[in-house]
Amino acid sequence: MHTNFSRILPNGKVNTVVKIFFLLIFLVLITGLLWIAGFPFPYLLNNYRLNSFADQLNNIPPPPQTKKVGPSVRKFGNLGTCSKHGDYYAEFRIITSLSYPQLKTFYCQYSVQVPEINNVFSSLFRGLGTHGLQAIEVKKIEGREKGYVVYAFDPGYWHNDFRCW
Repeated sequence: MHTNFSRILPNGKVNTVVKIFFLLIFLVLITGLLWIAGFPFPYLLNNYRLNSFADQLNNIPPPPQTKKVGPSVRKFGNLGTCSKHGDYYAEFRIITSLSYPQLKTFYCQYSVQVPEINNVFSSLFRGLGTHGLQAIEVKKIEGREKGYVVYAFDPGYWHNDFRCW
């Protein structure tokens, strides 16, 4: 049984309809694979930057008479008052016998920043630099006499992550 959809025609040439069909399938598959591979890239990139930001904060040695308690917290997303951008936030909690001014004085000598990626991906992504050093802040935990939260916040504009659109 001979049909018009045979791959090889009697003259030895490949059927044009079959050739176009397989070419379209190939293009759809390649486009889908590239989309799937590229889709999590901003997610992975911003998670790397968030973890680096939070690790810088967690690696600050605690002042004397101070103990870290509980897990550290790290967040990325629309955390500020504006929309359509990504913010980086990291915190940990401490219990200390030091006063609030002593803690402020101790932590003012430290700062953290989101790592710069422009040197690596400058042609692919814009705005992956750093907003510079961010100060370490301390605030009292209400209801806990000696409890404080030590945190850093980078409210800059990071347009590359689909979680912030």
